[in-house]
Amino acid sequence: MAEFDNTKRAIGVGKLDDSARKDMFNKFVSAGGEVIKEKPEPKEDESKKNRPDPKIRQSTVSRGGGNDGRSRGQGSGSSSRERDSKAGSDSKSNVDLKAEYEKEISNFMARFSVKLKCWMGRVTPFGSSDLNPGFMHELSTKAKQALIECHYSGNEILGNPTHSPTLSANLDKINPLLVELIAMTQKLYNGPEITDITEPILAAPNSPVGIERIKPQIYSLFKRMYVLYPYQETLKKSFLQAYDELQKLENKPALIYATKKKKITSEIDTLFDTFFEKLYLVVIRAENKNIPLISRYMESLLDIKPEDRPGQRKVGENVPGGVDPKAKAEEAKKEAEEEKKNEEKEPVSLSKEEAYGLRLMQMYSIPKLRKKFDPRNEYNFIPDTDKAMLSLFYFKEFDDEYSFVMTTKKIDLKPVQLNGVKVDYRQKMLDIYESTRTITDQFKIYLDVMKELQKHKANPGANYIEASKKLTSIEQKRTGQSRTVRLAVKDFALKSRDILLELIKDMKSKKEIVGNMNDLITLDAMESRKRLNKKPIKQCIMEAYCYTLALHDRVESGDLYGGLVELTPEQLKESFGVEAPVESGENISVEESGLEPQTSALEEKKSAPSSVEVSSEGNEDLEDLEHVDHDDDDILPEGNPF
Repeated sequence: MAEFDNTKRAIGVGKLDDSARKDMFNKFVSAGGEVIKEKPEPKEDESKKNRPDPKIRQSTVSRGGGNDGRSRGQGSGSSSRERDSKAGSDSKSNVDLKAEYEKEISNFMARFSVKLKCWMGRVTPFGSSDLNPGFMHELSTKAKQALIECHYSGNEILGNPTHSPTLSANLDKINPLLVELIAMTQKLYNGPEITDITEPILAAPNSPVGIERIKPQIYSLFKRMYVLYPYQETLKKSFLQAYDELQKLENKPALIYATKKKKITSEIDTLFDTFFEKLYLVVIRAENKNIPLISRYMESLLDIKPEDRPGQRKVGENVPGGVDPKAKAEEAKKEAEEEKKNEEKEPVSLSKEEAYGLRLMQMYSIPKLRKKFDPRNEYNFIPDTDKAMLSLFYFKEFDDEYSFVMTTKKIDLKPVQLNGVKVDYRQKMLDIYESTRTITDQFKIYLDVMKELQKHKANPGANYIEASKKLTSIEQKRTGQSRTVRLAVKDFALKSRDILLELIKDMKSKKEIVGNMNDLITLDAMESRKRLNKKPIKQCIMEAYCYTLALHDRVESGDLYGGLVELTPEQLKESFGVEAPVESGENISVEESGLEPQTSALEEKKSAPSSVEVSSEGNEDLEDLEHVDHDDDDILPEGNPF
């Protein structure tokens, strides 16, 4: 307080009377001065404050029925109630915070922001959650190629039984995380999952794809990429270091590995710089919530656990996701045992309709199918066992012999009311038939892939490594496109089967749709060669239905189904009665080919088959459909093969 004393002496406060002091005080206050206490309030003596309370001697004699015990009980009860209320309030506050956060990310502005992001990212339209065809095409080409490249590179590094153990040990000396990241990148590609994602856009190239249709597959892929997202640079370094180590072990020119390094680095950038963000937009559009990319909410949504993240592997442990030769051998052994069991199983009994449809399909051998649907021999470089080509031939057989049922005006199809809605079956069948253009378009793409494969085999080039890599890439394209062709055929056969079945059910019951089911159909001069010419309309519908039923089942789960692009020798013998396929490169005539079916009675008789082998149960219903019993019914064609 020395400053105040000096100020008081300078202005002569001690010489002023009371009135002068009061006037000076008022001037100071009016000018903005504040009153400050010169002396602070006396603080409590620390010694007194910290002094313990004096102990008071209490009587040990209980007086008045235990009031002390009751007060202690009340005290302990109140403290426990306080703790419980505090815990309850904490949990309640957490629930409130979670609800508030949920409300924040799903309010109007958040949903508007999500729609705007997806529209600007060209993932979905602004007013719809359906995925744009352009985005889906990029996903089915660029993203798929990047995933395949990551799988190929990871398999080359970790799946080589000769060099992988040494290479993994060398990488472990640097950091065990390197091997783990490569293995997790290798697992990004999941063949069936990618097929499910790309199937809708390949079947309908110009149509948007419903987000719910591929939501589980997108979430699964995004989850695997999400845990790798923070490790992008380390991931690139892992592959670069791995290829350096592989070069030391293989002693091959550095140029080979430089190309591989450049390729894998580019594909990793494509995945994480382009498609990761777009997959994130798909996720928040599916949830319709503006979820931050890096957040606990997102991790909870994707069900990411600590063991899913990198960093779990230790030095010398098995490579997660890598190819273990012992496991691979055991898996092959199990597959061989399963195949043996399947061979030992009794043949599956067929419904009468499917058995009849199969007999219709077996009327032509492979050479006769070629002669009928490839008269110019444009597919001579495609092997006879090719599933895509056979599926196309069988579709063309239906188009040539049976499709008039769906397009002709000579069948009187009357509109009906179903649940208050008018249904025009003629228009529905025309719409289904119009979708057949997809089959021919997809097969043209497959034909281009096969030509590319033939050209590469004829001139692979001097660089063996690059030639082998390119061959693998083309074969993968062939596999994917073959599946696309067969899926298009299956989709058409399924829709045709279902609508023809509705006509059959109506002919057996209400007879409202087909007005002239008993009339004979007489085709024009150009179509008079068809085997159903001058047959009752009910027979034409029935035989078309049987054919589509058999075609769908063969592509769905029969010999034309599966990841292999060609029939196995066993499937060829079972379906066509021949021992071995003929090489398409050899110019062998139909008569010399020896591919006539062993049961050639059908070939001598191109009319409807007169008998068919069916299951022992004579009254089998249609499998997986609205079952219709055809026994003792006048809809079945004359000369009933059943």
